[in-house]
Amino acid sequence: MQAPSNPSQRAQHRARSVTPDAYAAMGWIEEFSALARMAIDEDDDEALRRGYEDELLRRAAYLRAAGLFDVLEIRHPALRAMLDDAR
Repeated sequence: MQAPSNPSQRAQHRARSVTPDAYAAMGWIEEFSALARMAIDEDDDEALRRGYEDELLRRAAYLRAAGLFDVLEIRHPALRAMLDDAR
């Protein structure tokens, strides 16, 4: 494969090469959001809620490392506190 010769070709090449990773990242964000909703909404079963929280915090570590929380703010106070405590 020949390297792109001008800047616009390099930008197009980079965009094509990250597309699969972008879809994977969206999946992680969607799963994180779903787990957050379940952890917040679960009032009846403490064990189930803790399971959601554990999985949520495990995924939050990867999303934090990727820089997601540097550009997005968690608005739900309990969820924000949970993520801040896990740092």
